Amino acid sequence: MRLIILCILVLINLACEKKRDSIKPHYENMVEAVYASATIQPDGYYKVNASISGYLEEVYVREGVYVREGDLLYVISNKPIRINEANASLTYQLLKDSYSGQANLIDELKLSLSSSELKMQNDSVTLSRYLELDRKKACSKAELDNSKIIYQVSKNNYLGLKKQIARKEIELKNQLNQSRNNLSLSSLRTDDYYIRSNIDGKVFQANKEKGEMVTMQETLAIIGNQNQFLIEMLIDEVDISKVELGQKVLVTLEAYKNQVFEAVITEISPKMDDKNQTFKIKARFTKSPKKLYMGLTGEGNIVVNEGAKVLVIPTDYIMPGNMVETIDGKVNVKIGLTNWEFVQIISGLNENSVIFKPEK
Repeated sequence: MRLIILCILVLINLACEKKRDSIKPHYENMVEAVYASATIQPDGYYKVNASISGYLEEVYVREGVYVREGDLLYVISNKPIRINEANASLTYQLLKDSYSGQANLIDELKLSLSSSELKMQNDSVTLSRYLELDRKKACSKAELDNSKIIYQVSKNNYLGLKKQIARKEIELKNQLNQSRNNLSLSSLRTDDYYIRSNIDGKVFQANKEKGEMVTMQETLAIIGNQNQFLIEMLIDEVDISKVELGQKVLVTLEAYKNQVFEAVITEISPKMDDKNQTFKIKARFTKSPKKLYMGLTGEGNIVVNEGAKVLVIPTDYIMPGNMVETIDGKVNVKIGLTNWEFVQIISGLNENSVIFKPEK
């Protein structure tokens, strides 16, 4: 009776084992790749932002148009600034006229200086005459003293006026320079209200309409190259050490089902994004699709290693600790290349080994 029960249990176990999935390792060309989400972006694109807040007075741009560097895109309402600039311009012109115009203050003061110098010279001659008369005892002491006082007053007036002109010239020059700076600053502020394109390119996105409020944090538009596109990918920090410039990328796009496009890595961000723990990678197509649009999404597989005719098994046959289950029990294997589908077996199995898929 015991013998019959034992035979039944053996048959049950054999039947269960026959139902398990099993394979043998096989040889094939293998590619090890790092997976990344991919987004298509126009080359050299930039986000148009305002450097001040305000209401849009005019909008000269719409999506799909081509603009040149320097073209006016938006005008933010700036009436108070325009008034300030006009006042600054008037003040500057007034000071400029006072300093170097036809009726400037310096020339006016110099005329007074010339008259003062003539009076001083005349009083000097008079004083000399009285000194000569005094030597001959032909004038009173009071007349001589009075002549000396008159000359000294003339001299003081002349020297004082000369210093006044020097001070006034410095004062006006400083005021003129300050006014010029204020006018330049006012012009710069005015320029902030006129938003122009920084590049030649296509307007891929325009977000604001006339009359809307804009802030410095908002993106008003996105402009970029209309003919050249690049691939932006986000790489997990655990894989970034495997990625290098010039590596090949196999790209699939949702817009082009069942097609694979090749690209090459051209840029690797030196800093990780703290929010999502990823690095931004950029690549260019070696041969791009016929039509591309900003924002197309897909997947990128960065080829970090390739092997020709290597022994592989499916990745889902590997258990924790690099163990696989064979007819003879669990075996530790040494693995090499890995990708989303296969694992290279360096040692521990051969092409005749039978391995079982781990039970869930």
